[in-house]
Amino acid sequence: MIDEETRASCESFVGRTREVADSLSPEAAGRLAVLLKAQPPSGCLPPTWHWAYFNSAVPQSDVGPDGHERTGRFLPPAPFHRRMWAAGSITVYRPLRLGVPASRRSEVASVEFKEGRSGAMCFVTVNHVVSQEGSRAIDEKQTIVYRDRSLPGSPLPAPEDPVREGCFVHPDSQLFFYSAITHNGHRIHWDRDYCREVEGYPDLVVHGPLLATELCDSMRGGMTSCRFFFRATAPVFTTTPVRIIPGEPGNPRKGRILRLDGTVAMEAGLEAA
Repeated sequence: MIDEETRASCESFVGRTREVADSLSPEAAGRLAVLLKAQPPSGCLPPTWHWAYFNSAVPQSDVGPDGHERTGRFLPPAPFHRRMWAAGSITVYRPLRLGVPASRRSEVASVEFKEGRSGAMCFVTVNHVVSQEGSRAIDEKQTIVYRDRSLPGSPLPAPEDPVREGCFVHPDSQLFFYSAITHNGHRIHWDRDYCREVEGYPDLVVHGPLLATELCDSMRGGMTSCRFFFRATAPVFTTTPVRIIPGEPGNPRKGRILRLDGTVAMEAGLEAA
């Protein structure tokens, strides 16, 4: 159970805001395109690619033991050390133009404690508004979950195991470079000892935003103004074969990422904005 003092301390962060400006230099988008084996964007960012931007450097004194900016600065001091990007929704009213300065205003919208199968959890919702040239371009809702150690899972494939046709894996190098592009120091993506000994994962964890971008790119076709919403339902590890299922066209179009063991890792929807 969460004591009232801890609950009140976390809930006091609701309404806290932060604003970050970015020049939207095309170099980051170009690096992301190489990582995703996609064509570099011409002029405007595809939906979800803005995650490569608005990521400020954090002084070492403010980096927590998990490699993220420590809690208690912008995000509340949740009493659990495992954090994951649980879900999100992005509405793109107009694509961000590369090379044109933009800003992102973030606000802690809610803090909620729940009891789950693995124990107590803390859900933090952050609303982001991205503006460019004085106009709102993107609305985003991000849900972060804090929890205790992970539950035991099934054995993972070995790195040398063959990958079934139609599936793919995320090698260590891809996780490393995505962390670099998005300025994400979270140790679950690069430090195996930390994964296993501290957070209880069997191997390096693939970034939720990376999976969401891969799924969104497979679903959107040429759509640029849209609403994309997703929910992570199971972790994906660096040796886990996955298959992207973009779903049939519709409004919303419903897609998912399926692990080789049949577990749905992420489900998503895409509709016109």
